[in-house]
Amino acid sequence: MAEHPELAGLAELRAAGWSFRSFPGADGDIAGLVGWRDCPAGTDALWIFDRDECRAARIRGTGAQGETVWGRTGDLSTCVAALLALPGA
Repeated sequence: MAEHPELAGLAELRAAGWSFRSFPGADGDIAGLVGWRDCPAGTDALWIFDRDECRAARIRGTGAQGETVWGRTGDLSTCVAALLALPGA
């Protein structure tokens, strides 16, 4: 982690009960990671495409009825910090 300190945020999310898995790109190679955690306010999610390209969201409801009620884009550190600061998280 010394070379990539932004990854420390992922350890914080894991400690807070987050789950992660990779997702494939069109070529079948790993395109990134997605993380999620259910919380009283809904489901928080983080898509990581690169350390400088991430998307964070809070979703209320499920399936087609799900509604994104908060979102953030930016680098990994910014998105992780924003998720950890959400109320009800």
